[in-house]
Amino acid sequence: MNPVIPLETALALLAIGMLALLFLSAVFLLWGARLAGIERRSFGRAVGTIFLGHLAWIAVIATFNAAPIVGTGAGLLLGFCVSAAVMAPIFNTTFGKALAANVLAWLLPPVLLAGLVLLGFAVFGAFILFLA
Repeated sequence: MNPVIPLETALALLAIGMLALLFLSAVFLLWGARLAGIERRSFGRAVGTIFLGHLAWIAVIATFNAAPIVGTGAGLLLGFCVSAAVMAPIFNTTFGKALAANVLAWLLPPVLLAGLVLLGFAVFGAFILFLA
């Protein structure tokens, strides 16, 4: 039995993982768009925005990461601006609302994870108290 995964299987798993990441990112962008007050939002627009925005973001970050310290922060901030510039015409909204939705889409996953961890601690604590 060979423990090495065949190349086709590894590529298929990579493609499935990237599609799952695309759709999950679109869900968080849609949630951010809802919180930012964007009226014309849909899942298809969110998927398109995530795909095109990430392509533009990769180009900006690759350009600015050449500078050691300042470039990383500038790449991150300009990446948000470029992604918002891509989102504004797709969602037919203002740049400010698109920027707010992008920042919220970036902040919501860690906040949701922290809430789920705290909920898990609360459930575990209640379970321990119930057993005692």
